[in-house]
Amino acid sequence: MNSVKKRLIPLLLVALLAGCGDRSASYSIDNPTDKPLSLTIDGKAYEVPANDAESVSLSAGEHTMKGDVVGDIRFISYYRGRGGIINPTLGDYVIYRQSFEKVNTKSPGYQGKLDTIVLDGVTFEGTMKQSDALFIDKDWTYGVDEELPDSVTEHDNGLNNTVHNKVFRAKDFIAFFEKNADAKGYFEANRPKNPSPVVHKLTVLSPTLPPIDDPALEKLAEPLRENYAKYLKAKDPSDQEALQKENFTLSMAFSKEAMAINDKTRLSPESSSQIDAFQRAIGEAYGSTALVEP
Repeated sequence: MNSVKKRLIPLLLVALLAGCGDRSASYSIDNPTDKPLSLTIDGKAYEVPANDAESVSLSAGEHTMKGDVVGDIRFISYYRGRGGIINPTLGDYVIYRQSFEKVNTKSPGYQGKLDTIVLDGVTFEGTMKQSDALFIDKDWTYGVDEELPDSVTEHDNGLNNTVHNKVFRAKDFIAFFEKNADAKGYFEANRPKNPSPVVHKLTVLSPTLPPIDDPALEKLAEPLRENYAKYLKAKDPSDQEALQKENFTLSMAFSKEAMAINDKTRLSPESSSQIDAFQRAIGEAYGSTALVEP
């Protein structure tokens, strides 16, 4: 076992000048506001206190939800879903990637490209991503009410560092940022005096995948289009599982054949971009724990 200590991945200040193999998944209905929140799922009412959360387990399949912000909707929870946060207010959350460096090693730390997010008109840069989705898929070790530790103890992975994610409510991230970047008051100092209202909209995936103009590639894409369309409507866990397996096989075949075509004819930049968009859309659907029905 090795102990690794926390190394702050650089957060640059930029001021604005203006689950596993089950048929059910565990969610946390989160309320980041200062008022109680009411939400109904499958006819059951949930009353979540201010700045609190309530756990709920949902089986794979179709469900209903009713709330002040999201309205009256139907959604599908998927087989092998990771669970995560149900965000009925469509508020902002930040998933922060923390690097822990192995003790007694010299590491330059994170050397990759930094991300940019905007919270209430104020820009932050660092190793993080932002989400206001209704369903925020779990990819963190530490939840909204868990502290990010100064060190962790893990089996030696042969590397000089390990990375763990922590999810924050927006206001908690701002406090964390100001403390760890030694930038007290940064948010208020850079907050626009008359900010434009932020409109958070419910995300619903397109019922069809992006177009591919190349005839040969489009022919290869047809089975994936059919698979995708079925998956967005699949309510039976067994059907979901079968479509997931089929998608894996079809995606591997598509990638292999697309590479072969590229080796022979050298695809245009436009075709390459269309392939990227096509595959990203598939990944978004199959990587989601739950999706609002189109």
